[in-house]
Amino acid sequence: MFTLLYNALKVIGQLPEGSSSGKTLADFSDADAIAPWAKEAMMLLVKSGIVGGSNGKLTPQGTTTRAEMAQVLYNLLGK
Repeated sequence: MFTLLYNALKVIGQLPEGSSSGKTLADFSDADAIAPWAKEAMMLLVKSGIVGGSNGKLTPQGTTTRAEMAQVLYNLLGK
């Protein structure tokens, strides 16, 4: 989901800039489970504060709920 969002934002020239969260992938205990092709997207979305994870995890191989996606979109639109 995050890679899809990242690619869509990239195509329309709306990738978030800067760091507002102060977090990096290293702050999450499951960061090593992120596929190599998804790392760039995850790094940017975490760094910009759009993705915040839950309980110190990003759960990159999990299924995203509607509520989680709604929060991501809320974070994105608030930037």
